[in-house]
Amino acid sequence: MGDAVREDVRGALRACRLWHAASDESIAQLAARSQVETAARGTTLAAEGDAAERFGVVITGKARVYSLAADGRRVTLETVESGEPLAALAALAGGRFPFNIDAATPATIAWLPREALFDLLAEQPGVARDLITDLAGRVVHFTSVVQTLTLDVPARLARYLFQRSLATGRPTSRGLEVDLGMRKNELAEALGTVPETLSRAFARLKSDGVLELDGSRVTVLDVRALAALGSGYDET
Repeated sequence: MGDAVREDVRGALRACRLWHAASDESIAQLAARSQVETAARGTTLAAEGDAAERFGVVITGKARVYSLAADGRRVTLETVESGEPLAALAALAGGRFPFNIDAATPATIAWLPREALFDLLAEQPGVARDLITDLAGRVVHFTSVVQTLTLDVPARLARYLFQRSLATGRPTSRGLEVDLGMRKNELAEALGTVPETLSRAFARLKSDGVLELDGSRVTVLDVRALAALGSGYDET
């Protein structure tokens, strides 16, 4: 059995939020048109300036979408996991990729030509609602990333931790316990900074009584202060 009909590929395509309304037959057709790539961690999957002629769906592992700052630092725009679309917005727009993509972990990607999505929309117009909803969410996400990068590093960290608190925070007797969700060097990259500056940001939030840090676990002592700092506005 070839890659085009692999069950893990079919399953990931079926789970992809771009086309929840698509029929199983259409998913099978997408699977048949896909090209499967297995990549070691750190492998470049697409480079800024490459022709945006295809998009992907992550089958296993994680892929990272990032941009390079003027000083060479990587700024992570998003991390894409199993069953999630990769570079669909850029592929639909055509032209060239405005970012880089690499394998954040060992990963398997199903790549599809951009025409496959146009064909699906022509055959099943009802899929358009899923597509528009998801891609609009991508635009909102990238806008949030840009807004975050206008903040100083402690505020970027505060915004990230506040969002993590809402999503995964565990109430304790001392505050909300939050796992960072990634290694500190990866978090620094995601926030567009370097580990040394991130460490200073943690120290500042700790000295201000906002949080305490124990390895990769953070206890948020003052959620209101964290939210205010992460918003970029001072309460008066």
